[in-house]
Amino acid sequence: MSYKKKMKFMISTAILLSAISLVFSIAAAGSVLYSQNKGSSSGEIISQKLSSTDTANDSDVTKVQQATSPKDTSSEDGNKTTEVEQQQTETKQQPVTKPVSPKAKKIVYLTFDDGPSKYTNQIVSILEQKGIHATFFVIGNQLKGNEQKLKDAHDAGNYIGLHSMTHNKKILYNSGSSAKFIKEFQKEQQLVNNILGYEPVLIRAPYGSKPEIKGKFLDDIADAGFKMWDWTVDSKDWYYTGKPDRILQEVKRQVDQDTEVILMHEKSQTVEVLPKIIDYLHNKGYAFAVYKPNQHISVNFAKDERL
Repeated sequence: MSYKKKMKFMISTAILLSAISLVFSIAAAGSVLYSQNKGSSSGEIISQKLSSTDTANDSDVTKVQQATSPKDTSSEDGNKTTEVEQQQTETKQQPVTKPVSPKAKKIVYLTFDDGPSKYTNQIVSILEQKGIHATFFVIGNQLKGNEQKLKDAHDAGNYIGLHSMTHNKKILYNSGSSAKFIKEFQKEQQLVNNILGYEPVLIRAPYGSKPEIKGKFLDDIADAGFKMWDWTVDSKDWYYTGKPDRILQEVKRQVDQDTEVILMHEKSQTVEVLPKIIDYLHNKGYAFAVYKPNQHISVNFAKDERL
């Protein structure tokens, strides 16, 4: 081979080798670039996932905060306050009301003995007109034929108490024993129960408990489950027949306590003066009460708290 041909071959080979080398270099550079780009993309994906997780966590925290934090409320002028702050503001603006101790009222119980009678309905009507109630002590032997009067008195809000079957002093007291007394009241209690559907426990002894009822007699009444009322004011309407003004005078003369139980009877003079008695007591500051078993007060001459 001539010298020129050798030189051409060598130059061609060098060029070819350079070209091959260049190709490999370009390929290597491309591989590195691809690797870097792939790593960057993976990093971005990981970063995006972390960012997404953080966002989710932030969202959960926000939800919890929204659930536990007071809501914002906007006033008309655009100022925002929380509900708690708004409630505190409203509380401050409301006047503080101090508890007022109830003053001790003067109480009066009107009581009517010896019914039912032809005057029962008139007395009940007066009480209704005045908007008050009273306590009636009825006699067992007078119940028959007067059942409706008893029902009307009861249905009007009055209490029906017991005043024995016979109202006979000899039968009730002469033996000195409580046996006949209690037997009469127990019998009457059942009669009233048959008419009204309940057994009254409050009794009034005919002519009052003094001086007949004492010692074991009191024990027996208490053991029988009865409560017994006498009175603090005797209107003496049983004495002043046809003299209603004298009855009013007696009431005025005797009424002076914070709690009064006034004895009256179903009589014509009582019916006549009753509105005046009620007006007088009202003007004296008394509130009218009716007997209630769950609010029992003791009013008997023996001052026995059991009764």
